[in-house]
Amino acid sequence: MTRRTETHANTRLSADPAEWTAGNVQKWVLWTEHLYKLPPMGEAFQELDGKDLCALTEADFRQVSLHAGDILYAHLDIWKSASRMQESSSPSDSWSDEADSHAPGQTTHLWQFLLELLLHPHSYGRCIRWLNKETGIFKIEDSAHVARLWGLRKNRPAMNYDKLSRSIRQYYKKGIIRKPVASQRLVYQFVNPVSLREEDLKSHS
Repeated sequence: MTRRTETHANTRLSADPAEWTAGNVQKWVLWTEHLYKLPPMGEAFQELDGKDLCALTEADFRQVSLHAGDILYAHLDIWKSASRMQESSSPSDSWSDEADSHAPGQTTHLWQFLLELLLHPHSYGRCIRWLNKETGIFKIEDSAHVARLWGLRKNRPAMNYDKLSRSIRQYYKKGIIRKPVASQRLVYQFVNPVSLREEDLKSHS
């Protein structure tokens, strides 16, 4: 099966958001709103096809909804990462391309920061590492060091892992990061929209 014919099992959308029609974009927005209980935003995207949607910045999404636009943007960003991973013979290259696509000066979110550390194992492999890159599962090996690095990035000297872990748990509700089915301490998973199971949708209905 080629990448162009692969579809999301629940939404029947192409795995590559850039290939979506305007109708597909609406379907994705409505599906994500339902799954994560977001306010209605579909009207703002009704004239856009997939290429137009992928060209929007996080600031554009936040103009649509101050409180939920960043969540929708994060889901699209992760969806694009998953698509690149599918089409690439080297998962490392696909994740790296996506992570490097964030423009300088943009606000770095915690989930982006964790991915950034994971993509540089020679520098940070002792404190955070992939357990299964294809499914987005990773483990924080040195929680104090990761928290310290995040504090330096955000200029928050008092940052510790208790505060960091609370921020990570906030992503559970947003569907950006979750605990894997076989849960272990300090093991997390980036939600891969292409591999979401049908029961995930039912559990949020």
